[in-house]
Amino acid sequence: MGVKRALVVGVIGVFGAIGLLGWTASAQAPAPATLTCDNNPPLDTIQTADPPTPTPIEGSLLTKGLPCTENVSTRGLFGDNALANLQRGFDFYSWLTFLALNSPADGSSIDKSSPNTPTKWEQPTNFKQLLDVMLPGGKSSKWEDKKIVPPECRDQYNKLNGKVMLVEMIEESFNEPFKTGPLIDQQGNYAIFDILMNKSMFDYIQEHNLQSRTGQQSKENGSLRVDFPAGTNTAPGNPGAVMIKVSWKVLDSPNERRNFHTVDALVLMPRHPKEATSPPCLRKTLGLVGFHVGHKTVNRRQWIWTSFEHINNVPEQQDVDKQQTKAAYNFYNPKCDPTKCPVNQTPPTPWEPTYKGGLKFHDSAFKSQITRVVPLTDEAKEMNRQFQAILGDSVWKNYMLLSTQWPSDFGCAGKKDTSTPPPPDPATDFKKEPDMNCAPAPTFLANSTLETYSQGTDPLASSSCMACHGNAVSQQVRPPDVKPQDFLNQSDFTFMLEKAR
Repeated sequence: MGVKRALVVGVIGVFGAIGLLGWTASAQAPAPATLTCDNNPPLDTIQTADPPTPTPIEGSLLTKGLPCTENVSTRGLFGDNALANLQRGFDFYSWLTFLALNSPADGSSIDKSSPNTPTKWEQPTNFKQLLDVMLPGGKSSKWEDKKIVPPECRDQYNKLNGKVMLVEMIEESFNEPFKTGPLIDQQGNYAIFDILMNKSMFDYIQEHNLQSRTGQQSKENGSLRVDFPAGTNTAPGNPGAVMIKVSWKVLDSPNERRNFHTVDALVLMPRHPKEATSPPCLRKTLGLVGFHVGHKTVNRRQWIWTSFEHINNVPEQQDVDKQQTKAAYNFYNPKCDPTKCPVNQTPPTPWEPTYKGGLKFHDSAFKSQITRVVPLTDEAKEMNRQFQAILGDSVWKNYMLLSTQWPSDFGCAGKKDTSTPPPPDPATDFKKEPDMNCAPAPTFLANSTLETYSQGTDPLASSSCMACHGNAVSQQVRPPDVKPQDFLNQSDFTFMLEKAR
């Protein structure tokens, strides 16, 4: 019996069914060293039983490196104070992660970055784009394999000596997860999405032949419980599984570029059902507007979910209500009449880009009018202010942490009470582990560029990273000698395995 896809009702995953962009090292930097992790990350808290001893947010943190795991503590407190300490610790960890991944590939300090300085996560020695793993025919590959350049882009790519990001667009590259619609900026361009994985994830996929649909459905994998490596501080330190999702804005004007981290890109348009010819390959400058990180650690088996955005993406709805908005945003026009520009609405169909229009939306009158439904906390805003202050005049001061979602029920990953097996999920033919979500804190986390149309405070209709990714499945099938109620199909909080070919 084939596995039915899990039904996700009203929640959009941080990395669910995502944009699949081909990429290579994006500019002029020399070959970078492999990204390693810090197995002694600093601890930061707010409340303490003793006199407060917070970790100073100062320039030395800019080169601290990627944390192998989180370092958090209640500081011996209980209730709200304990929760505040833990959230502070996770947010501090998220900022260290953001700084490490976006540090210059050449090893220089991030506060000296120019807008187009290549970052460590953009280097194929550190992260690999999803379509470079899930190859046609389920072909296996090696980490050091070079990008396969589509023929439509080959001449331009070679003229640029490969020093360019290569964007191979498919539907998920412009349509948000679960086909909730595209995001159109104030210049009428599509936002573009991408997902990448580190070597730990790649090696696990290749080891178990999960890059192939037939491999996932093999007898050997029928009983496989997908379990990606977890980060650990045990010397010399191992980051475990890390996945990244980004959103890009097309920058038509040179004046815009000074405020964004940018990449020079070749964008291969997605194939259009009504076009008989091959899609065009366009050279564009892209600016980073959204940045998600999922990191599995030994103490957080449900992963830690980090989300950053550009500070000028959208206003908070509460600021719109108070008429306290900025002059301009990437995805909101404060001058538009609310009766003519309803907020958080999907664009009119059709949603597919046309060859003639390029990356411009077909309806030139439509621009997305997006607001942030759940505001940032005061604590998050203050931490952002402090980290932005040490980033000097670099473009990275224009990015902010939204929040970090983490499993607050620390022991739930080990709750395996088999005396009373859970019933099968009514929407599938497989059962779930008990309490996959482990009480995520905060309950809701939505990036305005990546979960645009699933913001809110309704548990059944709003974005929660763990709640959604707990439903992710692979293409494994139930062995004939296994009862449906005993068949466990989960892909360890990632939708990437559904993309095997």
